[in-house]
Amino acid sequence: MQHQTLYQDDFVEIFEQDNEVFIKTFKPGLPPKQLNEILSSLPQIQITSFNCLNDALNIVSPSPQKFGRLKERIAITVTPDELKAFVTFNLPREELDIKNRENLIKETYQVLKKKNINFGIKKELFFGDLESGKKYLIAEGVPAVDGEDCKIRMYELEEPRPEIREDGKANYYELKLINKVKAGDWLGERIDATEGFPGKTVYGTTIHPVRGKNYPLSYDKNTVYEVVQNKKVVLYSKIDGAVHYDGNKITVSNHLEIDGDVDFKTGNIIFDGYVTIKGTVTDGFYVEATKDIEINSPLGLGNVKGIKSREGSIYIKGGISSKSFSEISARKNIYTKFVDNVKLSCGGTAHIGFYCINSMVEAKEVFIESIKGNIMGGQVKAEVKITVPVLGSPLEPRTVLILTGFDRKKLSKMLEDIVDRIDRIKEEQMDIKLYLSKQDPFKEMTSRETAEYNSKMQRMSELKAELKSLEEEKKNIARYLKTKGEGEIAITKKVYPNCSITIKNIQTEIKEPCLATTFFAADGEIKRV
Repeated sequence: MQHQTLYQDDFVEIFEQDNEVFIKTFKPGLPPKQLNEILSSLPQIQITSFNCLNDALNIVSPSPQKFGRLKERIAITVTPDELKAFVTFNLPREELDIKNRENLIKETYQVLKKKNINFGIKKELFFGDLESGKKYLIAEGVPAVDGEDCKIRMYELEEPRPEIREDGKANYYELKLINKVKAGDWLGERIDATEGFPGKTVYGTTIHPVRGKNYPLSYDKNTVYEVVQNKKVVLYSKIDGAVHYDGNKITVSNHLEIDGDVDFKTGNIIFDGYVTIKGTVTDGFYVEATKDIEINSPLGLGNVKGIKSREGSIYIKGGISSKSFSEISARKNIYTKFVDNVKLSCGGTAHIGFYCINSMVEAKEVFIESIKGNIMGGQVKAEVKITVPVLGSPLEPRTVLILTGFDRKKLSKMLEDIVDRIDRIKEEQMDIKLYLSKQDPFKEMTSRETAEYNSKMQRMSELKAELKSLEEEKKNIARYLKTKGEGEIAITKKVYPNCSITIKNIQTEIKEPCLATTFFAADGEIKRV
């Protein structure tokens, strides 16, 4: 059988036959270094037996010995995603020389054609130097660009943050509690998902992109409407009112705005919604609302019959000074400039701007905001924390602070349970998102598939609402746990005598004036730092 000699000298002959490579030794003594140089000049050989080569240096073989096989002259590999093809030239140096490049190009294209590679071929590869055994990028496809999911932007409610300003002339206590909108105001928008752009493999096969997903906008259809503008859906308010979120659904509730005072012209106000009073509430009148109440007159309130928010918060810009213990109550928070002879209660935090005089205050937390603020006389009762710069006064009126305190272990366990529930909600959200990502928005659904899809979307909305509520609760509990002991009273400047401090039914009397002091309950006693 015929063979092709690849190399021959006085010592050896190296030849190939049927893609297998043999060595025949004429006489021993060929230096190993010289053999390595010979093999380096023959990059098309893949050695399979080094022992055979070692023997060939020292022993005259009676017959040729197989020690290798021929590599592919031009080897092509393709990545699993079919986006890149690489070429390795297993050729002698002279065949890679630039003067022989035309033959190399023809042979390479023949191999590519045989492999069905026809897209993105890198012709410029052949313009430079090439080395045997080195891998080069010979063809590159275009990846598909998946469509982007819709982008949703919604009206952001301003978080109430009291602003204290003391400029020497007047003290200001500013806050925006109610987010008011007019009919036609923007409430949110969704920029629709895109389809993406197709790609192509090195074989010329089209790669189809994954279409982006459109998620529905959650809104109250009685008070909010949508307008489709090109590839964007925009939400607008149908009515004048107060914008808020019912769970995850944006809605505009009834908003009563009194352009002046609540007096004999208006009568008492009892309203199912939000109430803004630009003036004040005159003596003897009553305001009650299901949602937030804002009273924006800098004059404040006097001997009102009462102000009550059944589900929301109350903001009184000018404070309240009463002679008959007017009652102010809210389910959430109360924000007021000052209280004087007032009965004030809320389920959240009582933010008092400057001072609290001879009043009965009860809340989860009580904060006197101003660095000059004080509590003089009366009784302030809280569950978690009371913060005030000055407690009492040089006149030493009887001033009582009561802190019911909390169970730190129980609260820590509650926080753990909330974190665990948040994690479970996020896992369920991921499962629903995975389900939604597999749905083809352009495919017509059966009634059963439509019901399942709608059920998933409703569940996603419920989870978002629950997650928002849990995150708020988590933030509050984490803040509570930062207090010292199991309840803290922080007096940041001075305490005067005749003040009583009670924490978790443990009482201490202040008989001597003292500077900044923090009281907290620990190990069955009140401690001071």
